[in-house]
Amino acid sequence: MEIAISTKKWSSAESFSFRLLFIFFIILTLPYDVHLYQALRHFSFESVYQLATFRTSFIAESDYVGNHFEGLYNWLIALIIAFFCAVIWTKKRKSQEHELYYWLRVLLRYRLALAIIASGIVKLVPVQFPAPTLSDYNTEYGDFLLWKIYYLSTAITKAGYVPGIGVLEITAGVLLVFRKTVAVGAGVLIALLANIVIVNFVYELGEQVYSLFLLLIAITLFSYDLPRFFNAVFRQVKTQPEIVNPLVSQPLKKLRVILKGGFLLFFMLFGFWTYSSWKSSNYPYPKESGIAHIRGLYNVDEFVLNSDTLAYSLTDSSRWQNVVFESWNTFSIKRKSDIKADLHKPRIIWQADSLRNFENIGNGGREFYRYTFAQAPDGRYQVRAINKRNAIQSFQFELQKSGENVLLLSGKNEQGESLQVKLRKVNKEYLLDKGRRKPISIY
Repeated sequence: MEIAISTKKWSSAESFSFRLLFIFFIILTLPYDVHLYQALRHFSFESVYQLATFRTSFIAESDYVGNHFEGLYNWLIALIIAFFCAVIWTKKRKSQEHELYYWLRVLLRYRLALAIIASGIVKLVPVQFPAPTLSDYNTEYGDFLLWKIYYLSTAITKAGYVPGIGVLEITAGVLLVFRKTVAVGAGVLIALLANIVIVNFVYELGEQVYSLFLLLIAITLFSYDLPRFFNAVFRQVKTQPEIVNPLVSQPLKKLRVILKGGFLLFFMLFGFWTYSSWKSSNYPYPKESGIAHIRGLYNVDEFVLNSDTLAYSLTDSSRWQNVVFESWNTFSIKRKSDIKADLHKPRIIWQADSLRNFENIGNGGREFYRYTFAQAPDGRYQVRAINKRNAIQSFQFELQKSGENVLLLSGKNEQGESLQVKLRKVNKEYLLDKGRRKPISIY
């Protein structure tokens, strides 16, 4: 195969730099990641997302949020290998740098398009930024980790903000697939990814290195057309695009069209799959329903521990202050205790329904419990509650409805102490759910 491009001779320094970057990017596009192979054990849209957003991790990256830079060690390893390979390569006969540069750009185009289109789809479908839960509404602002504040604040935006970003990412990714629009797609992604990199550092999302890598690819792709862009926009002189026409046989041309169409078809199917999974499984929250008609915030009117009635207190770690029941099989308790927020990253990975943890990670203000229940003939419920952070901690109680707004609980807590609790529902309106009552008139 021949590539009809510029035949300008490269200097020794340019040739060595290109070979160094060529090998560097080749190494960092190898799908070597422990998390990836663990995710592929399950056939799900989450596993496909992990495949699309893989990274090369010779040294495992942290599973926790914060400013983590372990991924830069992988860059260093790739750079060292690339340097020695480039030195050896330089001693050999001259290579076709122009042709290799063309193929490197093809590799980077599809590598970036793969990641960014998948990222756009999980924004277009509210998977990455799901709506806040009732427990979130009743958690104090200062009890959230920074990343959770960002996620919740982004999720509640209106005017199609998040889906709009998703559409931009998908559009830019599709533009990368076609040679004539690569510069436009890469330019749009530089603006988007620069913002994503800043957000990762400010809100400590834990994906600083990965977002930097995608930004590096976008800059590398755009740099090819940077001189022409500068001449056209800043110098305002007539500029001709540099046309690249691969000289291939007719069968190869047809194969290229088929592969390109297959790439785009893959993401169309992935989008439908993601939407149907989200719609049917309540992702990323548990799918299993809780006790019917008890969703809401409940104040603790009475709290009896070991036959001792405890008055309401903001400082007593034994007494509950309020309880939130979700529509699924989760409830959360607010009380005075040193709860350390779960630091795990909010990754889009397959999880068994009982292990889905998005609602509790990043929240240091409430204790979250998953529960199972069985209804007795007399209408009472036998409930077993399991701590979502530590499955060893569990307790059982009997739940009885008393009227429309009162729940009576009796049983034993995690320490085996007898417990009797009276909960009264708070008829509270959440303005975010209610929405704007009247349109705003600016002028």
